[in-house]
Amino acid sequence: MNFRLRLAAWFGISLAVLTAILVATAHWHLDEELRHDKWDRSHPKYPNWSIHGSFTDAEVQDILGELMKVWLWVGVPVLGLALGIGFLLARRSVRPIDVINRELSFLEAKSLRKGIAVPENDPVLSDLVHHINRLLERVGDAYQNLDEFASKVAHEIRTPLMLLRMKIEHSAADLPPGFSEELQDEVARVTRLVEQSLLAAKAESGRVTADLQEVNVSLMMDDVLEGYDLLAKERHLDFDWSAADGLYAFTDAGFLRQILHNLLSNAVRYARGRIRVRARSAAGDVIVTMANDFDRSAMATSGIGLGLRLVRGLASTLKIGFRQRAIGPIFATRLRLRGATLPAWRRELSRASS
Repeated sequence: MNFRLRLAAWFGISLAVLTAILVATAHWHLDEELRHDKWDRSHPKYPNWSIHGSFTDAEVQDILGELMKVWLWVGVPVLGLALGIGFLLARRSVRPIDVINRELSFLEAKSLRKGIAVPENDPVLSDLVHHINRLLERVGDAYQNLDEFASKVAHEIRTPLMLLRMKIEHSAADLPPGFSEELQDEVARVTRLVEQSLLAAKAESGRVTADLQEVNVSLMMDDVLEGYDLLAKERHLDFDWSAADGLYAFTDAGFLRQILHNLLSNAVRYARGRIRVRARSAAGDVIVTMANDFDRSAMATSGIGLGLRLVRGLASTLKIGFRQRAIGPIFATRLRLRGATLPAWRRELSRASS
């Protein structure tokens, strides 16, 4: 039972218990009056005469029964009304919490230090929002410091890597061919890691400038997926993919290609048997979905997660809807790109140039 229903139930039950106590007390008192007390009444024509009398048990039961019917007819609607009023009061009482949750859901990494506004001038809520804002400020400072540190480290490493690569290339003749090639591959791998780390830090802090243009997503998907199809066959994976024709999106082609490469690399790396990729149009936008089976124990020790961090940063920069979730043994990814409507002659020109 959620918080609103608990408040409404508490209000209704409290009113029902109070009403039951009052009814029981009135019932007991009236029963005592009717059964045991006698009443005296003077005769209207003869003031000196006194008439004494009391009700019989049948009359008492009849009177109390009628009262109970009236109480039930009145009490049941009142109880329902009390539950409704209690629910409305509970809903209004937790409305400031809904406002706080909504503002927290809109916060991003680069806007943590802005905090949230106080929804109402209530001392308890003001204290709560004050503590939340202080926590967000500390988290924002820590995130900014970490981001600056990562950027500085990446910049510092780029120059030694470049010098090391140049030395290896100049000394290639003096080194065994296999050893030289292995060194160059490792240096290239570390260089790519540094470049991705730097790009992810810039994207998350909003320091990446995107070159937005109309991109033929269908051709890009065909080009990218063809290579991963070969890679999946080497790993004996069932790679099922298709992209509808005529899909155009308003985005950055280089960053979108980087996103697709990172997502597909993870899919091929962690898939156990099959991968499914689809690209289609929906409500004017381009929807790209990926799904693969995976091993949870293998993903628990899957590395530093730089590729996924880069995807999130670039998706935020490009305003791409990005969602990932595990559904049982299946890991699903969904991208929603803003669609672009091209005239027919521009589409033909785009196909010809591609």
